[in-house]
Amino acid sequence: MAARRIFLIALFLTYTRHSHGFTKDDDICYWYRSHADDHSECDFVKSRQRLVCFNGIRDEWRARAENVQILILCTWPKTTFDPQEILRGFTFLRKLMIANSNLTRLSTAFSSETQFLEKINVTGTKLRALPKNAFSNLRALRCLDLRNNALEEISVTAFNVSALKHIHLTGNPLRCTEDIAWILDSSEGSAASKVVDKDKLLCATPYDGRPLVPIVEIIATLKKECKKTVCDCELIYVVRGKLTTQKQLIAFISVNCSHRGLTEMPQFLPTDTTTLHLSGNKIMDLTPLTTNPAYKSVLDLYVDDNLVESIARLEGSDWLDRFRLFNLRGNKLIDLPTYALENALLHNSNVASLYLGNNSWTCDCHFTPSFQVLLKKKLIVQLIKNWQTVYVLFV
Repeated sequence: MAARRIFLIALFLTYTRHSHGFTKDDDICYWYRSHADDHSECDFVKSRQRLVCFNGIRDEWRARAENVQILILCTWPKTTFDPQEILRGFTFLRKLMIANSNLTRLSTAFSSETQFLEKINVTGTKLRALPKNAFSNLRALRCLDLRNNALEEISVTAFNVSALKHIHLTGNPLRCTEDIAWILDSSEGSAASKVVDKDKLLCATPYDGRPLVPIVEIIATLKKECKKTVCDCELIYVVRGKLTTQKQLIAFISVNCSHRGLTEMPQFLPTDTTTLHLSGNKIMDLTPLTTNPAYKSVLDLYVDDNLVESIARLEGSDWLDRFRLFNLRGNKLIDLPTYALENALLHNSNVASLYLGNNSWTCDCHFTPSFQVLLKKKLIVQLIKNWQTVYVLFV
């Protein structure tokens, strides 16, 4: 015990030399780890009005609370922290630090009794959530450091403090959803303008490791554009382009317009739509695939159970040369431009699936032989030889 106490004193004296500001205190909890798992241990440095405690804080230190301006709590022993209860009596506290602990939540908001708090540092914990009004009573709060915790969602109302200037959030598994769209507000005085490490924030599942701001921008744009349709829209995943800059992200978006009573293909689609579901409508004409730029990114197209009678107008089109999945089941097809389709498939390195089942095929001497030749030329062909339920799979 004596040796440990000497070590603590030596460590604190080293930090005492840096008497200006708060930054030199931030590593204390990581420089020294207490071995007293079940007992709290505190040291008070009078010259700096700083109290450092490991494994909790005993009631005996509350008698000195008015003399404490800096409170550092290392390895907090509980999963919750009640600011109103724990900080009672710390009237002149200017900095609070909680680090290197299993803390998961703040059970209450900070009270006005700690109105002089200028900096709160909660780092290296398992903090998952914050009360929406956690800091609303702290009129002097200038800096909020919440790095390296387990925060998945953060309500913008938690940062509604007029004096707050700097917010640190890196190292949290933030969910990239529209709920965090406030991060895009760059106007002066906004919460987003105070997040100093905004460009370093990363998304959690399902966009693991992707930069948060560009992803949220994509989601916000998608929500806005989807309102121009009668469809449901979803960002499926995002990959990096050949360049590694944040702007080189490629989005894959799925748009579902199935069973909407559509008689024609939508004139507008959200940017980067790669999968389009049009099943169960009354669409006859697929010409927009060749004429409408909105379909330039569509790779997977589901138009099963519609009224399509022909795909002849797709002959020679760029779309037929690059599609990945084409579902034409349950339409009114009686034949296909087999030569054009064969030529397109030979040049299309993306093609994976072509579904043609449940169409009213014409079984005559003109169409059937050429269609059979087309099927036989493919590397993998599964054909159920009932012309009412033809199922063809190209890989």
